[in-house]
Amino acid sequence: MGKPMSTSQDFVNWVCEDELNPNFLKYALLAEQRALHMYSVGSVHSTIYFPEVKAFHIALPGRNTQDGIVDVLSALDDKIELNRRTNETLEAMAQAIFKDWFVDFGPVRRKMQGETNPTAILGGLIDDPAKAGTLATLFPDTLGANGLPEGWSEGRLQDVTTLSYGKSLPKRDRKDGPYKVYGSGGASGSHDKALVNGPGIIVGRKGTVGSLFWEPSDFFPIDTVFYSEPVSPYSLVYIWYLLGTLPLAAMNTDAAVPGLNRDNAYRLGVALTNEALVRRFTDIVAPIRARIDAHDRESQILAETRDYLLPKLMSGNVRVAAIEKELA
Repeated sequence: MGKPMSTSQDFVNWVCEDELNPNFLKYALLAEQRALHMYSVGSVHSTIYFPEVKAFHIALPGRNTQDGIVDVLSALDDKIELNRRTNETLEAMAQAIFKDWFVDFGPVRRKMQGETNPTAILGGLIDDPAKAGTLATLFPDTLGANGLPEGWSEGRLQDVTTLSYGKSLPKRDRKDGPYKVYGSGGASGSHDKALVNGPGIIVGRKGTVGSLFWEPSDFFPIDTVFYSEPVSPYSLVYIWYLLGTLPLAAMNTDAAVPGLNRDNAYRLGVALTNEALVRRFTDIVAPIRARIDAHDRESQILAETRDYLLPKLMSGNVRVAAIEKELA
C-alpha cells in the first residue's frame, strides 16, 4: 500500500486495479512521453487536459508479463539509486575530512584541549590507528596569532588555483562526439573535440554564478565558465573541496546578466597549509573521488541500458525471458 498523499490540480492521479501493476504504468507512460507531449497545449506552460489524459491508451499485457517487465527495469533503477545514495555518503565523508582539517582546524583544537590519542585528534574520521598517528603529527599543537594553525599562512585563492576561461562553442558548430560540453548550468550536449584534459573542475562564470562541476574525463568548457587548474603543491581534489567552502555563488557583479569576476574570486582568502598535509589529504580522498566517478559511469551505462530496453519491452519486441536467459 502506498503512503497517503495529496496533489494539486497540476497533477493527474491514477488508481490501479489489481490487474495493473502501478510500476508498469509508470514505465509505460515513460515510454510514451513523446506521444503524450503531442496532446499538450500552451507555449509558456505546457498543459495536457484531463480528457486527453483519460483517453490515452497503452498496451496492457497480462499481470505476470507486467511484473516481469517491472522486475527488469526496476532492478536497473534500484542500482542507479543505490549508486546515488552511496555517492552521497562518500562525498559527505570527503567533505567532512576537508572541513575538519582545513576549515575548522579540528585536529589542532583537539590537541589544544589536551587530546593525545591520534584517532581522537582526527575526530574519528581516520579509523586506522597507524595512519592516524602519522597524520596527527602533521598538525601543529596551537593556533597562531592570525587564527590559523601555527605555521600556516593567510593567502588568496589565486595562490591555490588558476581560473582559465572556457571557449565559445555555438551549438551550430558542435559535432556530436565523446566529450561533454559544459556551461554554467552543467553538461549540455557533446563535441568531437575536447578543450581540457580531465579530470577537471568547472566553475560557473555567467548565468549560474559559482556553480561547480567535477568532470573525470576530457571535456569542452564554453565561455560562460572557468575551468580550474591547480597551483603546486595543491591538487585538483583539494581545490574541489576548497571551492565548495567559498561564497562564489554570492559574488555576482552584474545586475543584468549574473557574472563572476575572476579578479574578485582570486582575492578570496584561503588558509595556506603545508605540502605534506595537502599530499596526505589527496592520498586519502582521491580514491574516494575515484569511487564516486566509477559509480557515476556505471549509473550512466545502466540508465542507457534502461532507456534502450524500455520501448522494446513495452512493445513486445524484446521478451523478459530472453533478457533473463542472456543474464543467466
